[in-house]
Amino acid sequence: MPDLIKISLIAFMFSALSQRERSILSWYGKAIDRLPWYISRPIGGCYVCITGQACLWYYVIAVRPFYVIDLAFFVSGGILLSMCYNKLYCWLCK
Repeated sequence: MPDLIKISLIAFMFSALSQRERSILSWYGKAIDRLPWYISRPIGGCYVCITGQACLWYYVIAVRPFYVIDLAFFVSGGILLSMCYNKLYCWLCK
C-alpha cells in the first residue's frame, strides 16, 4: 500500500507540473502537447493516464507473485488516489 501512494503521488505531480505554466516541467508539457493525443496522454498529458501506466508497469515489473486481481486493485487504487490528489490540488491552487 505505501508503494501505491508513492507511485500515484509522483505520477500525479509529474503530470500536474508539466501542465502548469511557469513550472519546472512546463517545457515537457509543451513538448508533449505537439504529439498526437494517444501518445501524449499516457506520457504526461493526462494525470489519470500516466498514473495508471505507472502503477501498471510498477506492478508488472516489481511485484511478485503476480495476481491479476491484485494488479487490477493496484491500478484502480492508484487512479482513485490521483483523482483525490486532483481535487485537493484544485482546491489548494484557487
